[in-house]
Amino acid sequence: MLSILTFIAIMVLIFVNGFTDAPNAITTVVSTHVLTFKKAARLSAFFNLMGIIIMCLISFKVANGISQVVILQSGKVGLIALLSSILSCILFSGIASVFGIPTSETHGLIAGLTGSSIVIGNFKNVNLQEWLNVIGGLIWSVIGSFTIVKTTYYLLKNKLYQINSRKIQGYQKISAYGLSFMHGAQDGQKFIGLVILFLFIVKGDYQISSNPIENIWIIIFVSIIMFFGVSVGGRKIVENVGNNTVELDNVKGIMSDLGTVISLFLASILGYPVSTTHVKTMSIISLAEEHSNKENISKIFKAWIWTFPVCFAFSYIMTKILIMIL
Repeated sequence: MLSILTFIAIMVLIFVNGFTDAPNAITTVVSTHVLTFKKAARLSAFFNLMGIIIMCLISFKVANGISQVVILQSGKVGLIALLSSILSCILFSGIASVFGIPTSETHGLIAGLTGSSIVIGNFKNVNLQEWLNVIGGLIWSVIGSFTIVKTTYYLLKNKLYQINSRKIQGYQKISAYGLSFMHGAQDGQKFIGLVILFLFIVKGDYQISSNPIENIWIIIFVSIIMFFGVSVGGRKIVENVGNNTVELDNVKGIMSDLGTVISLFLASILGYPVSTTHVKTMSIISLAEEHSNKENISKIFKAWIWTFPVCFAFSYIMTKILIMIL
């Protein structure tokens, strides 16, 4: 029964990520009125699906990293720890989405897994090398994406502003599809790693393989769940990030999407588990000039900071309670 509940929780988390995180991919194309929200969400779902499948065949490093970020023992205790970490992430993301604040399921999940693993095995169960990759990814999300967008905008803005608006909107659609592809490539692998970890806990002797072909059914499963999640969309998050943070024109929309695509691709190749939310939001903020909503930007940053301690605490407490009552 516990394994079934944990599996259902994994599906819910993947679905939640689809409608709370994936909308960042279509923020600029919707906020600049190139596509309607519904049409953008449907197209985004398709390219997310393609991103998961194709990137897994190119590099499987992110999935492997998530599956090994903590050491959880097989059996009931391991399932409790995994279930607690997933529920803490879902709870935090759900609360934030009510207020239209984009959160990182990546960091929520990692914080939750860390809190649970400490309950059942102290700090020895935490893989410090993978945590260094998480920290490296966090730094890259903020500094790397900011720098890439600033640089590409400086180099290309004069040429782009000379192109007619219809062609610019076409480029913007392409950049949005590319961003949807990379969201699937990054976040899809994280949940593939989570399913691999679940199988290890349930079966005990399950061998974690770095070969994507040997995990093909897991890849397909995660792709389908995320496809439906993205299809639902997250209109309030799109409005909050795209309309209430900075004023974007079409050229800046392209630049923010292009910079995000480059940042996510490099992170995926290097094996850094980064937050699509962080990268996309920093890409938009980097283009802010005098017209920016500092209060809204501050609210987003505070949510990012609180993700780690809140999800860690939720998972830590939940694990202790469930161990006592189950």
